[in-house]
Amino acid sequence: MTDRTAAPSTARRLSWIYPDRGTAWLRQAEQDAVWGPYQEIAADLGLEFTVNKPEEVAVDATDPGQPRVWLNGEPVTPADTIFVTSLYSLPHQTQDVCNQVFLFTILERLGFYLPIPPALSYIGEDKLASVVHLAGSPIPLLPTIRVGSGREAMVGRSDAALAALPFPLIVKPAYWGMGLGISVVHNMNDLKGLIGLAGGSDTALVAQPYLKVVREQRVYVVDGQAHTVLYGYKDGYCLAVTKASGGRHERGYSALPPELAGTVAYVAGRLPTPYFTLDFLFDGERHWVSEIELDGAVAFNGIPEQDAAARAIVRARFEAYLAGFARWHAAGDDQPRRRPG
Repeated sequence: MTDRTAAPSTARRLSWIYPDRGTAWLRQAEQDAVWGPYQEIAADLGLEFTVNKPEEVAVDATDPGQPRVWLNGEPVTPADTIFVTSLYSLPHQTQDVCNQVFLFTILERLGFYLPIPPALSYIGEDKLASVVHLAGSPIPLLPTIRVGSGREAMVGRSDAALAALPFPLIVKPAYWGMGLGISVVHNMNDLKGLIGLAGGSDTALVAQPYLKVVREQRVYVVDGQAHTVLYGYKDGYCLAVTKASGGRHERGYSALPPELAGTVAYVAGRLPTPYFTLDFLFDGERHWVSEIELDGAVAFNGIPEQDAAARAIVRARFEAYLAGFARWHAAGDDQPRRRPG
């Protein structure tokens, strides 16, 4: 690549690896609500911001001692580029999962600073993996059962595992997001029918208790500290707090509730990354940890007060990435890794 003895302490490029499988409407919505504001904030910090498909990265390792990397035809090195490598596995992105997984691993081996390390991204994307990784959380994670789907899903191999939770259950894809695919099932026959349908997309499922009364608190965590809390509520009968499923969000400015502080600290200790979001559900009696997102997106909606809060979160996130990049180079971690570990 390049002579790392002159590596800068500040990156000049922030590249989001994102499989683009959206419609024209989705692309415009993402540009207006996420990518456009992100680009402006990055520019304020002196960063060139790009969103790149996995296939826009090419690697030449004909000389293994001096591998070279191109991003959309332009040479890039660990000295100038931060790659954001969060795994995306929504149903329309399934065909891109292998390309992401192996590309992320290669970039890590080549010494690039990845603020979301591949191993953490894989843990954060699968809901059952998150539960196991955070098993010691002071506030417990939602009880979760993971089952596969496919041609033999109806033969009852998962019945013993599913017996651990009483009905009704929330059932959802193990590694989707945005409230997609969430259902409530009231008996085993309904559940098996849903498992059978999930087999059409070879999607694993998780089952969790259905909490009828829910307030959600999304905590944006930057450098291990709670930065901002977003409150969400279910309006009537809906399956998730996301707007697409009938919920509503309100950005909050108060300090983190004291009863959540210990869990935020615990999770931050288990996730060595400068930024993540942590979701809590309150069922009217107690709190539960719902999920983590290593790339918890911050959407801009045109409401000045809320967009100001969103801008503060994203700026703090990018500043944390730059600080992490500087530490990465200071520690000499930008060298290619030719052996595991």
